[in-house]
Amino acid sequence: MTKATATRGRPRFFDRDAALHKAMDVFWLYGYEGASLSLLTGSMGIKPPSLYAAFGSKEKLFMEAVELYLRKYGSYREIALTQAPDAKSGITELFERTVEQFYAEHTHKGCFVVLTALSGPQESADVQRVLSEERRRTALLFESRLLRGQAEGDVAQDVKVRVLAEYFTTLFFGLTVQIRDGVDEETVRGLVKLALSVM
Repeated sequence: MTKATATRGRPRFFDRDAALHKAMDVFWLYGYEGASLSLLTGSMGIKPPSLYAAFGSKEKLFMEAVELYLRKYGSYREIALTQAPDAKSGITELFERTVEQFYAEHTHKGCFVVLTALSGPQESADVQRVLSEERRRTALLFESRLLRGQAEGDVAQDVKVRVLAEYFTTLFFGLTVQIRDGVDEETVRGLVKLALSVM
């Protein structure tokens, strides 16, 4: 590679992983539609040709940002639900961790999946599909844990599992809207406690 070619392409010491983390933060703050090319490249410290060379397109960059978010911030959901001794303690742990994370100083307030969907008018079909699939996966996690609870005897047999799973899913993603609108942590914890009282 010639010096001229290197100059036109990505920076010589381009850190793809660091750039992806920066892009995730931009999407988290502004949503898919609101994350303009100039905002993305400015935060990532690269030029538009470098973004396309490294990630292919804004859409593909977003898909990778979703995967990064889930690896970095989303894995606790499955851990909390699968490792807890019973359904109620697992779901309680999930919501406690969620509130802690949403109010942590080092993260943005709210769920990446919800905020990126809310803050723009109309994402591409593929982006909509990815966000919808992730929301559905969360509902299935709740449903699976509740069904396991019924099988193990810690969830009553007359509980309508799918309805309760959708209830917890609505709460999980709805917390982001409350937090984004400035509801304080104590109130949000009260909402969670009230919601969990149905079990």
